[in-house]
Amino acid sequence: MTVRPRRIRQISLGAAAVILAINVYAGLTLSGTTSNGGTLFPADRWAVIGVGVLFTGLTLLPWRLRVQADVERVRVRNLLGDVTVPWQVVERVRFDRKAVWASLDLVNGDVVPLLSVQVIDHADAVAAVRRLRTLLAAARAMDADGAGSVAPPAEGGPAVEGAAPAAGDRSTSS
Repeated sequence: MTVRPRRIRQISLGAAAVILAINVYAGLTLSGTTSNGGTLFPADRWAVIGVGVLFTGLTLLPWRLRVQADVERVRVRNLLGDVTVPWQVVERVRFDRKAVWASLDLVNGDVVPLLSVQVIDHADAVAAVRRLRTLLAAARAMDADGAGSVAPPAEGGPAVEGAAPAAGDRSTSS
């Protein structure tokens, strides 16, 4: 399964278009002198456009966000880094009621944020968390049948839910 944020990508695309348009317009219409009497050169125009391209690129960083999971591992690509975690070290998939995004709680106490599973995506985010929990349960079941190296889930651990969320239900935390 692959999960990508939907709304934040739309927002970032619109913001990037506005930023680029403003900087290109400012760069093309820039002329005259500076406030302290200096002359503006063509390189100044290109610098303004270049800064706009730079900020446009930064605005498009949410397009990088992704979670890919299978029964063996989960690969998380966040804004500035990638991490691959085998399901054996995942304690639970968490998406608290007031959280902005979901996360993986690892058995060593670390938390891996899942920036691609965001509250702004509403039911899509809840469905993604449920699919991740299903994969976690499947990995535990495979491990229990095989090597048995996974510790049993803590009480109140992730539930495998198959029903659609109730209207307004975002509470999928375990």
